[in-house]
Amino acid sequence: MFNIPDAYKLDYQVNLKDFIPKVLKSKDKNRIKKAIKNVKLEYQIIGEEIPSLNDGIYHCEAIQFYDMEVENIKEANYLANIYQDIIKPLCIIHIYDAKDEIYSFAIKRLSQVNHNEIVIEQSLLTDKYMIGIPDSARQRLLNYLNYNLLKNKTDKVQLYKEWYYKAYMVINEKEYSHTQRLLESDFWYDSSKTSRICQKYLQLIADRNRLNKAVTNMERMKINKEIKIQIQELDNEEI
Repeated sequence: MFNIPDAYKLDYQVNLKDFIPKVLKSKDKNRIKKAIKNVKLEYQIIGEEIPSLNDGIYHCEAIQFYDMEVENIKEANYLANIYQDIIKPLCIIHIYDAKDEIYSFAIKRLSQVNHNEIVIEQSLLTDKYMIGIPDSARQRLLNYLNYNLLKNKTDKVQLYKEWYYKAYMVINEKEYSHTQRLLESDFWYDSSKTSRICQKYLQLIADRNRLNKAVTNMERMKINKEIKIQIQELDNEEI
């Protein structure tokens, strides 16, 4: 997955019985039993070659990568919501059935109320890609998520965020004409600049989604004005 070094490869077969959370209601447990065929913990980035981070906001000592085979890819959103909330480490879940595949990401931080709990700040489910058939969109995603081409390995959180935001940009590329310029820029080396630019990008996509749901002309005019500001700010970034 993503050309991750073999040093982090586990290929650990997860016992499905242990993988179904005991805290769930019976109907959810039964749904998961019917949905999941197989789970492997393929990779785990641990150790301090890429430093861990424990700053009171994030407690990240590992990044995990799961392969989850399912009966039907239609359950991907449901399963991603369940397991990204339950698996405490930052993780990427590759969910696939006989025909299609999807990747799930979630940026998590410590709860400020209870540090034994995590809070999902942002989550992302990629587009669906067909398995076994050449797919330029899928290949484009994988190219940008190639471990060897990631630029910020300051710590595990920054590494994960680069994966997350690049995936987000690839699947929303049509919403901003200069997305490729951002993807190929060197601003990723700078954590603070990455945070600022990516938050502007997220806001632009949020504004476009609001525009699609707007009912009145007044609403559309207001949102269009905000979108123009977001685009101008991204265009003006020195990257």
